Amino acid sequence: MLLLREPPTHCNNLSSLSMNPIQLIKFALGGLWRQKVRTALTLVGVTVGTCALAFSLALGLGLRAFIDTEFKSRDNFWRVLVRVEEPPPDEKTAPPEKITVIGNMSAERVARIREALIEKYQNSHAPRTPKLITPDDLRALAQLPGVAEVRTFRLGDGRLWADTADKPAAVSVTSGPLDDLAPRLLVGRLPDAPDADEVVVSEFALYQLGVRDDTELETVIGRPVRLDVGGVKNAQAAALARALMGHKPPDELTRGQIQALEKLTRALPQKIDQFDLSLAEKRELQKLLEPAPEPTQERAHESGKTASGTYRVCGVARLMTREDRKKTTPLDSWELTHADVFLPPATGDRLFGRLPWVKEGGFLSADVRVTPGGDLPGTVAAIEAMGFRTHSGAKWFAAAKREVTLIAAGLNLFAMIALFVAAVGITNTLVTSVIERTKEIGILRAVGATRGQVMALFLLEGAIIGSGGAALGLALARGLAAWGDDWVRGLIQGQMDGDRMLSTTIFVFPWWLWASSVCFAVGVTTLAALYPARRAAQIHPIEALRYG
Repeated sequence: MLLLREPPTHCNNLSSLSMNPIQLIKFALGGLWRQKVRTALTLVGVTVGTCALAFSLALGLGLRAFIDTEFKSRDNFWRVLVRVEEPPPDEKTAPPEKITVIGNMSAERVARIREALIEKYQNSHAPRTPKLITPDDLRALAQLPGVAEVRTFRLGDGRLWADTADKPAAVSVTSGPLDDLAPRLLVGRLPDAPDADEVVVSEFALYQLGVRDDTELETVIGRPVRLDVGGVKNAQAAALARALMGHKPPDELTRGQIQALEKLTRALPQKIDQFDLSLAEKRELQKLLEPAPEPTQERAHESGKTASGTYRVCGVARLMTREDRKKTTPLDSWELTHADVFLPPATGDRLFGRLPWVKEGGFLSADVRVTPGGDLPGTVAAIEAMGFRTHSGAKWFAAAKREVTLIAAGLNLFAMIALFVAAVGITNTLVTSVIERTKEIGILRAVGATRGQVMALFLLEGAIIGSGGAALGLALARGLAAWGDDWVRGLIQGQMDGDRMLSTTIFVFPWWLWASSVCFAVGVTTLAALYPARRAAQIHPIEALRYG
């Protein structure tokens, strides 16, 4: 006769036919409690794995939100710089003898050298004129979906006159407001209106005109200045000046010196015979003094035509230093950073419009401003389809997103590995528990527990470990994120060259992250318990009662 020991007290809660969920949970907790050390170590593994998973997910989400905020919250992100394409070299514009390749060489090398000869000739004789952005192009750009504004820029050579002093000056005109100049104002203000007869002058232009002391800057405000803009007049005079003075820049010449050099270049061809030169030397000098060809339609700016206007100085702009230029981006207006004189839109159009090549011409670049929140990549693609080159933040944004996604994917992979390692620990714990509790399982089966109930018991133990570890892991991840957020933001801020970071956090914990982390952890631990649960359910009660 088989003598049975009294079953454990928790078995008294079992009915001879079934076990309700409350009893099942109590029994599972009792089984885990009897293996406190092993259960605790397994719980630590699940906690670490869940913490790593939640931490990496929150960091990945935060970095993607950081990229969105830092790019899309800045005005420059919604700008597209449009530039014209430079036309390819055209051998029809060069005399055959200038582009003939001499020598015994491969066909590939001949092609390369011939292309270089064509380009060299065009650069020195008839520079390639790109197809400009016409008013029709500007209207087409403005009509693209999502485009809020299209701005144009113009930078021309000119000469600034103040009293009896004058110096060369680069003159800038933009179709939009001069607000970008506001941070650089030393004294004065920006022009009152787009058509105001006022100008902003750089401190360097004033320095060249003799305004040297700080106290003199205030006295410049309101003073009239004359501005000339136009084409290059008598380039031979400038070349002669360089020849006579070495490498002294022609812009250091006074008006009187330029006029004297112009007379000298006109008189020299008739005076060659009076110089003590050989016949060969005279011929070579004669070639140098041949008059320049008449300006063509493509090179109308070489005609020497100019336009002039008188304006009052309303502001003085600070120079851009090297450090300032390091912080600029390709989207910043080159015209505003390199000009000496700044005209308001309508005033500048009026002045430059008197030049024939400007009146019928176009622009080398345009600044397309997309409505914030619009389809920037779509706008860029539409502009490029029109045959223009573009520069925008869209490519940087896409590249940054890809890098962040790859980093987040790597972190998540390592976190999942940690969680699966913890799942192996759960499997080991429950397999060992099945072996140690074989007789107990036999008693359960003997008093009426079904295989499904035994299997559910061990699956529930795995789920309890998973839910407990998930809760602790999420709490630990949130605590680490709160500690590490300031540190990570400090590292990022240090790499931003003084720009203010717009994001307030690097870690993001949306509600679904909490829910999905718990579900994933519980799912993994429950699956880890599946094998030992099936093994426990398959134990025969008679064999179990004989065990040990």
